[in-house]
Amino acid sequence: MALSRIPFTPQRSTIPAEVVQLLAAGQRRVDYFSGRQPIHVRGFVPSCYETVWHALQYLTQQDLNQGSLFCEWGSGVGIVAMMAAILGYESYGIEINTELVDAANELADEFDIPVEFINGSFVPGAAEVLLDRAFAEADGEISFDTYADRAYDDLGLDLGDFDLVFAFPWPNDEPFMKEIFGRFSGDGALYLTYGDAEDVYLYRNEQ
Repeated sequence: MALSRIPFTPQRSTIPAEVVQLLAAGQRRVDYFSGRQPIHVRGFVPSCYETVWHALQYLTQQDLNQGSLFCEWGSGVGIVAMMAAILGYESYGIEINTELVDAANELADEFDIPVEFINGSFVPGAAEVLLDRAFAEADGEISFDTYADRAYDDLGLDLGDFDLVFAFPWPNDEPFMKEIFGRFSGDGALYLTYGDAEDVYLYRNEQ
């Protein structure tokens, strides 16, 4: 694994009306699910979508990607995956919560955005051996379900096929998620993360 941090300062510009409308509709769904935490939607905290839009737009305009295959880990109501699709990516989202997957599909249909959402874990099957260690090192404080399943099989893709992956990791999750990406993504793939204080971070896998 050799993740290299890429200096990254997205430029802010006017957000297209189509995206503004998407964000408004998506925020209503976010508010609904956020109001039901922590019992029903464990660990569901959305990123600042405007910040992520500017980041995606900037790295796309700067041609930092080596391809157009995009995946959102823990896609929630699917807004980031849909924004990627608007920017021209072949876009997918993986989400463990079935209610959120349903909400994402409804939102994509409402705006006629070509994106596919899969109900399952973003942890690839080959990473199963890492799960127990990650859970132990975090003293059990892992915010996503620590098991692997067949989400990538359902997509007909491997993690190594994706050119760009986005995630909003909780602090205890971040080292493990970086390790998954570093070990199983393809050479040259990009990993975009959202952090606290509305910061975004960009990494490239250089194997």
